[in-house]
Amino acid sequence: MQKFIKNLEKKFGRYAIPDLINYFVIFYVASTIISLFLPGIYYNFLALDFVKIGHGQIWRLVTFILAPENLWIKGDNFATGTNIFFFVILVHMYYLFGRSLERVWGSFRFNLYFIGGIILTVVAEFILFITTGQSAYYGGMNYVYQSMFFAFCVLFPEEQFLIWFVFPVKAKILAVLDGILMVVMLFQYLQDGDFGRALALVVAMLNFLVFFYAYKGLDRFSPRQMKRRKEFKRQTMRPQGVTKHQCAICGRNEMTNPELSFRFCSKCNGNYEYCEEHLYTHQHVR
Repeated sequence: MQKFIKNLEKKFGRYAIPDLINYFVIFYVASTIISLFLPGIYYNFLALDFVKIGHGQIWRLVTFILAPENLWIKGDNFATGTNIFFFVILVHMYYLFGRSLERVWGSFRFNLYFIGGIILTVVAEFILFITTGQSAYYGGMNYVYQSMFFAFCVLFPEEQFLIWFVFPVKAKILAVLDGILMVVMLFQYLQDGDFGRALALVVAMLNFLVFFYAYKGLDRFSPRQMKRRKEFKRQTMRPQGVTKHQCAICGRNEMTNPELSFRFCSKCNGNYEYCEEHLYTHQHVR
C-alpha cells in the first residue's frame, strides 16, 4: 500500500493543493455566516440528498461540504454570543490541525487524507441510500474534521491545550475523551435512526485508522518512533547551525524538521538533496 501511495505521489504530487485547509476553513466560515441570514439555504439546495441528485441537482455531491455551524438561538442573545465565541475557537483549531498535519505529511498526503475522507463519505452515504432508502445527509465535514483531531493527537500526543484557558490537558487525554464521546454519539444516532450521521462518523474514523496503521512506512509518524528520534537527536547533538541534510527546495533540514526524511535525486546534475515532500515533485536540475 505504501508503494502505491508513493507511486501516486510521484505521478500526481505536483497537482497537490498546498494549504488546503485554508480554503475549507474559509468555506466553513462563509457558509455559517450566510446561514445566519438564509437559514434554510443549505438544507434546501446544498446538502447531500441522493433523491434530489437523481433529479439533476448534481452539485450536491460537492456542496454538501458547506454545512454551516448552527450559531443562532432564537430569543437568547447570550447563548448566541457564546456559540459564536466557541465557533471562533473551533475554526482556529481546525486550522491548527490541518496546518500541522500538512507540515508533517506534506501537501499530497494531506490532500489524500482529507479529500479521501470526503469521497468515502459520499460513497458510504450512497450505499446507505440504495440499501435503506435514507437519502439525506446533513453532517457535512464535521466528522472529517474530528478525524483530523485524532490524527493530530497521534502525531503530537504531548501537546497541551488550555481548557477554559486555565487547565492544561494533553492531546492524548483529549483524544481518549473525544473517542468516548463519539462512541456515545454513535449509539445515540443508531437509536434515533439517524444512520446517515452514524455511517459518516464510522467512515471518517476508518479513514483515520487506515491511513495510520495500514500504510506501511507511516509508522515513522507514530508516537513511539517520534520519541525514539527525539532521544537519538539528544544523544547526538551537534553544534548549533550545523546540519547534514537540507532540502534544496524548501530549505528544511533534520534539525528544524526531524520527522522528515531526506534523499538525493539521481536524476539531478549535482549534489541536490530533497525532503520527502519535494523528492518526486521538483524539476530536475540538468
